[in-house]
Amino acid sequence: MNNDAPQPQNSEPKYKSKYRIDSTRLPAWNYASDGGYFVTICTDGKKYFFGEVVEGEMQLSAIGEIAQKFWYEIPNNFSNCHIDAFCVMPNHIHGILIINQIQGDAIPKQEENAINRVSTKAGGERGGVTGLFNPMLSKNSLSKIVRWYKGRCKFEINQIYQGFGWQERFHDNIIRDKFALDRIRQYIINNPMNWERDREQPPHSPL
Repeated sequence: MNNDAPQPQNSEPKYKSKYRIDSTRLPAWNYASDGGYFVTICTDGKKYFFGEVVEGEMQLSAIGEIAQKFWYEIPNNFSNCHIDAFCVMPNHIHGILIINQIQGDAIPKQEENAINRVSTKAGGERGGVTGLFNPMLSKNSLSKIVRWYKGRCKFEINQIYQGFGWQERFHDNIIRDKFALDRIRQYIINNPMNWERDREQPPHSPL
């Protein structure tokens, strides 16, 4: 799901002096369902908190090391979430999360089974922001996983630097099949090498 397109001026009424923020999630999808998700999370204002790219390799700052550390801790806090390819860039992170709600699968099977269950769904499951498919009602929903990650990073970073922040939203793409999974993995792996070409562009999806 690409949220990088310019947004029209907001003419919606304000609530508590702020514009209402529409959901960026796909309405017809249950984000607690099994599947692979390509996630991009940017720093507030796209500021370069996490380090720099030197000759095609990412050199992490102390803040960047925290962002990396807590991504790898996601499976310790969400037992049905497996992490795949991941990278920290100067002002954003890219990562693949595999949600597999069926207990008993070995880790190599989590990816295969979860992606297969996505590819066999006819049009996706019915989603939305209320009722049974409210993504915040499930312990292992994508939204809760990302909220935990962003909050944990911010808390720890604020111990060494006051002023760090994330963008309020995050970008996600539902990985539909193994071919898309392979493309996204390669995109993440190559991200530091492509930084000089892409640095003036918003983080985007290879899909």
